[in-house]
Amino acid sequence: MTENSPPTTSIEELRQNEWRLLLVYLYYRLLLALSLVTAFFLNTSNTRSPGDDDSLYAATAVTYLVLSILNLLIARQHIGRIGVQVGIVILIDIISIALLEYANGESNTNLTILLVVTVAAGSILVKGKLATFFASIATLAVIYKQLLSAALQQHFQQEDFLQSAFIGIAFFATSILAQQIANRLRASAELAGRQAEDLANLEELNHLIIQRMRTGIIVADLKEKVVLINDSCWKIFGMPLITKNTEVEHISPDLAKQLRYWRKDTNVRSKPFRSHISGPEVQANFTLMESNEHSNALIFVDDNTRMAQQAQQLKLASLGGLTASIAHEIRNPLGAISHASQLLQESEALNRGDLRLAEIVHQHCIRMNKVIENVLQLSRRKQAEPELLNMVDWIQSFIADFESTQTERCDIHFTGNNPDLMFRIDTSQIQQVLTNLFQNGLRYSYQNTGQQTLNVVASFSIQTEQPTLDIIDNGPGIPPDRRDKIFEPFYTSEKSGTGLGLYIARELCEANQARLDYVPTKTGSCFRITFSHPARIVTI
Repeated sequence: MTENSPPTTSIEELRQNEWRLLLVYLYYRLLLALSLVTAFFLNTSNTRSPGDDDSLYAATAVTYLVLSILNLLIARQHIGRIGVQVGIVILIDIISIALLEYANGESNTNLTILLVVTVAAGSILVKGKLATFFASIATLAVIYKQLLSAALQQHFQQEDFLQSAFIGIAFFATSILAQQIANRLRASAELAGRQAEDLANLEELNHLIIQRMRTGIIVADLKEKVVLINDSCWKIFGMPLITKNTEVEHISPDLAKQLRYWRKDTNVRSKPFRSHISGPEVQANFTLMESNEHSNALIFVDDNTRMAQQAQQLKLASLGGLTASIAHEIRNPLGAISHASQLLQESEALNRGDLRLAEIVHQHCIRMNKVIENVLQLSRRKQAEPELLNMVDWIQSFIADFESTQTERCDIHFTGNNPDLMFRIDTSQIQQVLTNLFQNGLRYSYQNTGQQTLNVVASFSIQTEQPTLDIIDNGPGIPPDRRDKIFEPFYTSEKSGTGLGLYIARELCEANQARLDYVPTKTGSCFRITFSHPARIVTI
């Protein structure tokens, strides 16, 4: 398609308009034919003029009616080319009206004026020389009828031929005027068609851009019903069922609550929230579609994962300097305290109570040293170097190595139904994460059931199009009031724990553009690692 040619849909629309115009004219000529036949048979004999040819008039009128019906039926089926149809119809009209006018004889009824309508219709329905041809045929028909009448009556009147000449001029003038009007209408229709096509293409492009955007977009009306939601937002909120009357509350109660607060005060800054139980943390921003406060609300939903990764990089940079000072200012005195406590334990002058106190000091020195080592390990960790690996094969190999290093028997059941599932990760860092999660899961399973059991499930999330790994234990589970705190640093429910295990595990996951979440289950606990799409990982 060239730049200046109208779009295909516009051309088709113009053709349909031409057929509709032809049908309008065909209905007019059908009504005209019915009127002529009816008027003839209702007319009494005493109203007919002496020169009238009733048989010719009747035959022509009935034939014209039959042809009008046939032409209408053919045109309704869009059979053949419209130009050929128009040519046949107009020629039939000119010949029929001319014969009817001739058969009318000296009657006062002048049917010649009907030819003006026929010529005008033909000039509108066709383009170029064919429209002028219709005017020429109509003029010749009028002149020939006048010559034939004069020859039969052997009476030539100059006024009659002058009148025919003026009628011919009127035909040509009507044809020219009708062509100009038709050309302008066609140009306007083509322009409107192009504009409609451009608007349709622009709307389709906008729709495609909105659907392909990584940012989630929702349009909600005043009743909080969803007018539009793009694919990214639909997947962020867990692929909920969307219908014509779906409300924002159905997609996310937190989002609906923030939308109501924002409707009351547009200066309110929304807070991050979870899109769903195992979904990412998101940030919603609101604006109005129009300046009117009663217009639809446009909601932008951003996944905070990348922002969290950038914040994590800044946090690690700051933590590096802090831990260097901690190592220098605390570790040396702590070492001296630990050494002194060991010497006290070897002294024979101490009673049993004092020895117990020295042992407590030594144990806490060890614990504090472990905390410092974990923090130093986190701050000095090298940047992630992700590799593209087969998840099923790698996890099976890791489980085999992990089981071989355990002093007590453990039962780790792995499920991976997709042998081609791939993920991109730094192997040394994911080993540290899984080691921590496996050890926690086995410990809590043993405390609750007396057996070290663990279920590991590798799958692909249809919602996010990302590979996931679930580590499920048979422990007592985590109470709801503690679930929001388990990833905080130094938070622990164990007396001997440092509270950094899960925190470091999440930090390592975020460094690899993955996400570690706690997923509530009916029994036990489930920690889910959601890896980035292997083809979409971005280096920060």
